[in-house]
Amino acid sequence: MIFPHILLWYQSYNKTNLKVLLSVIMAEAGSNQSAGSSVRRTISPYDITSNDNPGILITQVQLRGENYDEWARFVKTALRARKKFGFVDGTISQPTIESGDLEDWWTTNSLLVSWIMNTIEPSLQTSISHMEVVQDIWQDIRERFSIVNGPRIQQLKAELVECK
Repeated sequence: MIFPHILLWYQSYNKTNLKVLLSVIMAEAGSNQSAGSSVRRTISPYDITSNDNPGILITQVQLRGENYDEWARFVKTALRARKKFGFVDGTISQPTIESGDLEDWWTTNSLLVSWIMNTIEPSLQTSISHMEVVQDIWQDIRERFSIVNGPRIQQLKAELVECK
């Protein structure tokens, strides 16, 4: 920590002390860098930074219905980059009531619900907004808009025929 060294220097200022102070600071900075390069901190999926707030857009691609595959790919990439996709796919499940992680889980889950809702066209949001668990929202969106969904393909074809 540099602060005590600065106090020492302030109390007895002269050029010799200044040189000693600078050499100590440089030595500490060097030891901190070498220690930091060998130790890798693993980011927890529960970690939230000051940049993580409910109003941000995690992708510029907005779900309009017909672009589900593109939207899902971009959202998945953005959430994986933040180590949060486990909440969506269920690999990070809701902890029990006794667990100390339950409040953190709800906090992160709520943040993810906001992020996903921010990437959905407003006309589609009304049919999704009642859900609280991000995994349920993701599953509902996939079932309704995924192209591999046979009944959905038939529904879209029928809607196209009615438009003519």
